[in-house]
Amino acid sequence: MNHLKAHNCPACQSKIEGDPVVMPEMDPSYENNIRKKMWMGLSEKKTFFPYYRCSCGMLTTRIFINEKKLKHLYSDMKDNVYKDDNASNDIKTKKSYLLQIEKFLNNHKKKLNVLEVGADNGNFLKLIKEFNNNINFTIVEPNKSMHRKLKLLTKNVYKDIKQIPRTKKFDLIIAIHVFDHIPNLIDFLKKIGKKLKKGGYIYGVVHDEKSIMAKILGKRWPAYSLQHPHVFNTNSINYLFESLNYDKNFIKKTINFFNIGFLLKNLFSVIFKIKINFPSFFPIGLKLGNFSFLYKKQN
Repeated sequence: MNHLKAHNCPACQSKIEGDPVVMPEMDPSYENNIRKKMWMGLSEKKTFFPYYRCSCGMLTTRIFINEKKLKHLYSDMKDNVYKDDNASNDIKTKKSYLLQIEKFLNNHKKKLNVLEVGADNGNFLKLIKEFNNNINFTIVEPNKSMHRKLKLLTKNVYKDIKQIPRTKKFDLIIAIHVFDHIPNLIDFLKKIGKKLKKGGYIYGVVHDEKSIMAKILGKRWPAYSLQHPHVFNTNSINYLFESLNYDKNFIKKTINFFNIGFLLKNLFSVIFKIKINFPSFFPIGLKLGNFSFLYKKQN
């Protein structure tokens, strides 16, 4: 059974023309069935769908996995956090995200309704809860294996946005490394936009395909992945949200914390294709290749 389908640009909906600008070592377009090992990035060769540059500036694929197969692939995964890196670094990274929105959280005297889409292990909401406990949390996480942990934070845990009560509206929607994964992006943003109150905000983090790291590593850049039907830059994310009548509050580079040993291990693996297990050494915060954004829904 073929699990692949063609699609238009996720930002402007135009047909994607021209030649690819980033090519993988192995193109999965020739596979009738995307295997779990390939999906998790465990192939020996760097595998992703070729990326094309749309006339609107978006870097996107022309072929991707269909919705039914995607639901299956996302339904049972481990924590999507740095894999074998120290878990405490995930907390440090998300604390830096919290600093970016703490003014927003403090400026609301009424109880906030906050939705996180793709909450993974729930670490970010846990930090927000410690910072401001006057918040009603709702979580959408398609990975069922995370639900038991997430229900310790709130009883409002859903597998799909459709399951949220229709009358429920939110002051803030959080989506950290979510938009990179959504093929039908415009439809998805319209869907979550309906869950925002007038003047509500969307905060997100995505990979930056114009980053120094992306330029240095080329096709070996980790964000060029089978799981990413497109990759953003600051102009393409702005084009996307402005086309949907959102006002930009900010776009900022984010700091990610990693152990030095983890970075060296991945550096040797990505560039030299050599597997070496280094000692952890110590954590360091770097602006490697991601940016965050906060957009306000127009009244």
